[in-house]
Amino acid sequence: MKILHVITALNFGGAEAMLSKLISEHGGRAGFPEASVLSLQTPGTVGRQMIDSGVEVDTLHLHAARQLPAAMARLVRIVRRRDPDIVQGWMYHGNIVASVAAKLARGRPPLLWNIRHSLGDMSSEKWSSRKVIELGALLSSGPQATIYNSEAALRQHVAVGYDPAGALVIPNGFNDRHFQPDVPEGRLRAGVRRQFGIDPSPTLVAVVARHHPMKDHATAIEAVGRAREMGHDIHLLLAGSGTDALPARLTEACRRWLPEDRLTLLGDRRDVADWLPGCDVVALSSAWGEGFPNILGEAMASGVPCIATDVGDSRAIIDDAGLCVPRGNPVAMAEAIAKLVEAGPAGRRRMGECGRTRVQNEFSLPIVARRYADLYDDLYRSSFRKPSELEVSQCAG
Repeated sequence: MKILHVITALNFGGAEAMLSKLISEHGGRAGFPEASVLSLQTPGTVGRQMIDSGVEVDTLHLHAARQLPAAMARLVRIVRRRDPDIVQGWMYHGNIVASVAAKLARGRPPLLWNIRHSLGDMSSEKWSSRKVIELGALLSSGPQATIYNSEAALRQHVAVGYDPAGALVIPNGFNDRHFQPDVPEGRLRAGVRRQFGIDPSPTLVAVVARHHPMKDHATAIEAVGRAREMGHDIHLLLAGSGTDALPARLTEACRRWLPEDRLTLLGDRRDVADWLPGCDVVALSSAWGEGFPNILGEAMASGVPCIATDVGDSRAIIDDAGLCVPRGNPVAMAEAIAKLVEAGPAGRRRMGECGRTRVQNEFSLPIVARRYADLYDDLYRSSFRKPSELEVSQCAG
């Protein structure tokens, strides 16, 4: 079985990471599909990694509307050459182009969409994003199945007009061999502080998220500052694209809330698994847009307790492996940080162990990859009809 994955871009993001992990887990194994990838935009970091690992990657080099005619000509050639048995879209733009690709392909193969975004507040989206989301709603009866990575995203998209037929949830998957706890206890904790020049005494709170308004770094910065005012010595570490060159507004917030020696700005990192287990707490302050945040699964697999805003499925994901607070509320987040500081190393370790067990039982990469493979197999064998309610429930686990 040949599957063509169509994705908006192959830079470093949650959808790209999940696609890369899925292809790697399926790669060349009996019973799993043969995959190729089509990126609408020129491949970035994840795309180059895929190519280096032997994955066949094509691109439409589509970055502006004026490039659309040339991109569509490329699309025709690529689809005919790949001759897929299934077409799988990823993200809004990728889903729309996947719909076109499925119509161009020989035999009109089954079409799947994959939505990785929650819609807590449509007004928070850019005008162009709202229009693409609305177009997706109009076209949403086309795919045989639409995969969401969170229950919240499924409910929210159906509420704005997406077809509920064939909708199912398959969560993100995580490699618990790659993300592992700090064992023996304290080895990585000490190493991280040496590596990044951080004083060993404060509690280290990490926010691993690209700089984007939806990530709401201002809330995390203020929350750490307020927790410090409560008498706790805390060091804030920011990692993710753009965090090494914060805009003036966030730079001023850092000056307002944190001493210079209690802040580390790492920027984009590809070695997160190497140092994440050495952090004491991982915080996610997103204001909207999260479906299933990858960093929560990675932190939990690493045995690190989490604090997250109640966006997407974060509350259900964390369960008893951390704390969930209202979005845009630095006071509530500060109180949660203080609670984990006061729990001490032993309390945080127990919470982290709960998180790792939860990932292994519910969100391990082999389990999630098997769910995708079962869905592909069902669609391939079902004469291109939409899966029945029974089949969808079985795929959703």
